[in-house]
Amino acid sequence: MTLDLFQYFQLLSLLVAIICYKGLSHCRIVLFIPLLLLTNIVEIVGTNYRLLGWTRSDFIYNWYILMSTPLTLYLYGMMLRLRQNEKPIYIIISLLSILFIFINFFFLQGRQQFNNISVILIEILNIVFSCFVLLRLALHGDIQSGMFKDPYSWISAANLLFGLITLVLLGLQQYIRSNNIVIGNTSLYRAILPVVNIILYSSYCVAFVLCRIRINRSLLSSSQ
Repeated sequence: MTLDLFQYFQLLSLLVAIICYKGLSHCRIVLFIPLLLLTNIVEIVGTNYRLLGWTRSDFIYNWYILMSTPLTLYLYGMMLRLRQNEKPIYIIISLLSILFIFINFFFLQGRQQFNNISVILIEILNIVFSCFVLLRLALHGDIQSGMFKDPYSWISAANLLFGLITLVLLGLQQYIRSNNIVIGNTSLYRAILPVVNIILYSSYCVAFVLCRIRINRSLLSSSQ
């Protein structure tokens, strides 16, 4: 069994999330634990699919898209701190997005072909919702100190960066392949995404630790 470098950061983020479980629960993002568990399982299996005798791994990632999207949308719902009049709109957008992903999985691109259309939709949602979370934090928090101490800001900023880069790379995927654009001996797609993944999961680790710090401060203040 082999692991890419970025997968160690995925495993680390899962470990930190489990250690900081109470902090994640306090920040209402405890669903990151099953999401990261699912991510790690899929990435490890996807990297080592030939050991299982499989010829392709696309269907594994398609199942991941299907299962991870509801968890991701729920987490955004928590981080957005939706007002009562905003919740119905968010629920409708989420349900329509999940419905499209199901339709694409079962009837359009199918289970065997990589569902890149679903990924594009997910990354657009990532970009939009991350921007809204950051905007809400900027408007209602201390911009100078609060943003860097808020777990949601680390998660959203990392998701925003990941979404933008992934969307650009997916849009240029055919161009990159047809022109054989490489960095060293590695394709541009495979050279950039692992680095972005390392940034993403490192930021998650920081966010989870900040959640743990928050609950420790809360417990300390309540005991005084």
